[in-house]
Amino acid sequence: MKKIATLLGIVTLMSLTGCATQEYVRSQTEPLADRIGKLENRVDALDAKVAKPTGLSDADKAMIRDADAKAQKALDELNSLSVEVKKASEDARKAQEAAKDAETAEKKSEKLFKLEQKK
Repeated sequence: MKKIATLLGIVTLMSLTGCATQEYVRSQTEPLADRIGKLENRVDALDAKVAKPTGLSDADKAMIRDADAKAQKALDELNSLSVEVKKASEDARKAQEAAKDAETAEKKSEKLFKLEQKK
């Protein structure tokens, strides 16, 4: 008898708790669905704005062309300066070699002069 009463008590407790009606679930989810719908509309509007290219005025296009021309001119000058720097670097290397050769020649002539003096 105790077992039946315990079982009956458990079944009663289970039937009283934990079950939500459809109406309760609907009342809880409808506000969320409305908010989600509004947010989706805002996202769609922003996506449309981003996807739509903005028109450039003639003045903007002219400024872009001018900036491109200036950038190209700067690149051309940079390239020519780079060539000049390479040439100057090569000339400096040759001058160092010539100076080294001159020092070697000076040492040889000094030795030769000393030998001539000893004779």
